[in-house]
Amino acid sequence: MNGEEELKREICMVVRQLFERGLIFPHGGNVSARFPGSQEFWITPSKVYKGRIRPEELVKMDFEGRVLQAAEGLKPSIEYPMHLSIYKRRGDVNAVVHTHSPITTGLVIAGVDLQPITVEAALILRKVRVVPYAPPGSWDLARKAAEKAEGEVEALLLQGHGVIGLGRSLLEAMAVVETLEGIALTQLTALMAARRIPTVPFEGEVKGG
Repeated sequence: MNGEEELKREICMVVRQLFERGLIFPHGGNVSARFPGSQEFWITPSKVYKGRIRPEELVKMDFEGRVLQAAEGLKPSIEYPMHLSIYKRRGDVNAVVHTHSPITTGLVIAGVDLQPITVEAALILRKVRVVPYAPPGSWDLARKAAEKAEGEVEALLLQGHGVIGLGRSLLEAMAVVETLEGIALTQLTALMAARRIPTVPFEGEVKGG
């Protein structure tokens, strides 16, 4: 199996795992990946059931937004401008995972900031930023997301739209969105049980901005 086929299989594995966990929906969420330094990337297609996605359904694109390879009748995810813009801004990022994580997204919609409720949460929240709302699939959203992704940011919280995990690999990016959903669930549980959010001592800014 060549490198590209292996990368495509890994993208599909990540999509199916996140689908099974309820973080990606049948037609919501998208994943892309590239080889380090490449100006081409593979991305999930639009309007294909995510729970059964296959490598041959992925779409290959370049940094000019051109489709280089796609099965007949398939188009790239409408969010390709956001993936493309992040890759152009962050040379160290080789995978972008966009989920509709329900608990994380719900807290963001409600205006509840994720807090350093655990040591793990404190560490990851230092590298999280909130992206102001822009229409899905728009170049406006792509620009805002890429700007917020600068530096050592590992995750973006899209207002009213979901979560973006960034990584040097697909597994890194997937781990980011899974960890954030775990933090959100723990925080929601604490709020429901005690109506407060106990936090661990931590120096540094942790809110998105």
